[in-house]
Amino acid sequence: MNRYKAVRSSLDISKSIVSCLELFDPAALRQVDRAGSIRGINDILQGRSERSTEELLTELAQKGGDGHAKEIAVLRQDVQDFLRQKELLTKGCGMSRDTKCDPLSRMGRSSLKVINQKSFDRAAERGFAPCFFRNSYFDHVTIYCMPDGTDCSFSEFRNCTFAVCRIRDASFSCSSIWDSEFHSSVLYSVSFALASMAHTHFHDCTLRHSNFNRASMKSCNIIDSLLDHINFNCVTMDGCAFGRVSAGEIRNLDRATITQGGATQEECQQNREAIFRALGMAQ
Repeated sequence: MNRYKAVRSSLDISKSIVSCLELFDPAALRQVDRAGSIRGINDILQGRSERSTEELLTELAQKGGDGHAKEIAVLRQDVQDFLRQKELLTKGCGMSRDTKCDPLSRMGRSSLKVINQKSFDRAAERGFAPCFFRNSYFDHVTIYCMPDGTDCSFSEFRNCTFAVCRIRDASFSCSSIWDSEFHSSVLYSVSFALASMAHTHFHDCTLRHSNFNRASMKSCNIIDSLLDHINFNCVTMDGCAFGRVSAGEIRNLDRATITQGGATQEECQQNREAIFRALGMAQ
């Protein structure tokens, strides 16, 4: 039976847990910063806290009591599914039927294959066809497994979610990724060269030995993530933000074009300085 499946993000689960705690014990959370509470619970689910996930779930059960047993059971299952999927990040997907592409698939964007959730789930279960990810149009698809070495070049991803997904030795060169999200995913040796990315966010991700060479990024955020050996050579960032990131060996950030549409020159400079600080780079 296929072990891989779509799961909720730890941030989404954290929001639900905070909503329950507010319902169970409103006095306790009345004067607490809600965003801070969500971030604290997310840190627990991500293993960044001294508190364990089981301690959190036990507290939730105690405060909810028998009257909210069903809601708590659903949340416990969400947490277990998330943690189980996260354990698979160290293992290769190993579900590609063939690594060779048909020559016709190398024709660029002329004829994109349409991939929906049903066709993706079927391929994940049976094995991905040659060039399944290349030259394809993904619409509202949750992508939760990807074989190592996958070629996603010349594809379009619209309103997609890369959910707790291992993405290794993959290429998104010349792809378009719009209104999408990477959450709790591990990206190693991934190329976004010449990619077009808009309103796409990375949350609780690990990015290592990857590059955004000459990519265009508009209103993209990278939050609560680890970045190591990342190349931003000639990337264009418009209205992008980095927050609570752990960064090391960031390359060619000084060659990036960092702008902020509609902002003053001073605001653009402040945004540039904020990105350099977040990535531990001195201007």
